Amino acid sequence: MNVRIAAMLLLGYCAGMSTPAFAQKKDKLKKGPNISLNISAKKDSVKTTYLNIGLLTNIYQLKGIGINAVSSVVQKDMTGFQISGLASITGRHASGFQLGGIANVAGSNANGIMLSGLMNVAGGKANGIQFSGLGNIAGKISRGVTIGGLMNLAGSEAQGVQIAGLANIAGKSQNGIAVGGLMNVSAEKLNGAQVSTLLNISGGEAKGAQVSAIGNVGVNVNGMQFSAISNIAAGEIRGLQLCGAVNIAVKTENALQFSGLTNVCQGKLRGVQFAPGNYAGEVSGAQIGLLNLCGGNVKGIQIGIINHSKDTTAHKLGLVNITPKTRIQMMLYAGNTSKLNAAVRFKNRWSYTMLGIGTHYLDLNDKFSGCVFYRAGLYYPIAPKLELSGDLGYFHVENFENEDAETPERMYSLQARINLEYKFKSKISFFASGGYGMTRYYDKNKFYEKKPIFEAGVILF
Repeated sequence: MNVRIAAMLLLGYCAGMSTPAFAQKKDKLKKGPNISLNISAKKDSVKTTYLNIGLLTNIYQLKGIGINAVSSVVQKDMTGFQISGLASITGRHASGFQLGGIANVAGSNANGIMLSGLMNVAGGKANGIQFSGLGNIAGKISRGVTIGGLMNLAGSEAQGVQIAGLANIAGKSQNGIAVGGLMNVSAEKLNGAQVSTLLNISGGEAKGAQVSAIGNVGVNVNGMQFSAISNIAAGEIRGLQLCGAVNIAVKTENALQFSGLTNVCQGKLRGVQFAPGNYAGEVSGAQIGLLNLCGGNVKGIQIGIINHSKDTTAHKLGLVNITPKTRIQMMLYAGNTSKLNAAVRFKNRWSYTMLGIGTHYLDLNDKFSGCVFYRAGLYYPIAPKLELSGDLGYFHVENFENEDAETPERMYSLQARINLEYKFKSKISFFASGGYGMTRYYDKNKFYEKKPIFEAGVILF
């Protein structure tokens, strides 16, 4: 740049503090206040300013440094540094560094660094770093690092790192890491990680990790969902769902659902469910929990207290196994151990299991005592209306206020029985049992009592 021309322009601006003479002659700028000192090229057809210093300015194009106490408006492109006390505005592309006390605006693309007290806006793409006290907006794509006190918004894609006190929102996809104080939303795709205290949402495919304190929602999830309460895969999940309460997926493919309460797979489960309660439309893998339910066939295994499926060939390992052919019956009977008893019997082709309760495990003249028990055995029909069966049982005994030096607060008993059952009608049977029981202390290697068992009662249904 010609030094003589620069000196003349400098003197002119210092004297007049008004619109430059060069701009008055050749520029057709939009009307606006311009109280600044400018250094521009004498024969520049696009009216480029290289140095702009003043109170507020309105220039055509800046390639260099612009510093204004109030505001800076560049109607076309800015390359370099644009700094103002309130707002820095570029009509088209801003490449370099924009600093505004309140806001920075680039009408098209922002390439570099935008720092503001409240808001940064790029009408097209934001490439680089956006940092503001309130929020950052990219009309199309945000690439790089975006940090907003409340919110970051990308109209189409967010690529890189988004950090906001409230929410990060991408109109289509988030590629990278989004950390939101409350929420992260990608309308279509996630490739990377979403981390929030409330909720993460991916309207389409989610590849990577969703981590939140409350819940995560995705359609097709390929990766991990981790939350304190719930995870939802509205389509298919491949990977891991881990939460404190409920995992829900339409179907799973090579996936693990692990929760503190329940797992639900509406369609086919290919993988493992691990929770107190599990449900799947079909199982090709494993269900492990207290209660396992399958609405269809099981090609795998169910391991739990109660296992249920719609097929009779499923592999089940549990205290109670239920299939469509399982007969569920009520048993009411009296005996010399627990005096009055009620139980539910689950009767399959050759085997059965029982869950029940009994009262007055001690003598009837003692205070209340009771037991809960589980029995499992085999049966064989020896005549058209007569069956012979045998089982082993475990009884947990509570003595409540009967505790003394000889009678502990609780005990356990191992019992064996032989049962003879007569079918009176299709849904009513009578039975008698004989066996032997050994009751022991939990905290001592000692028997409380050993005695024969005699029982009789009725079977309903």
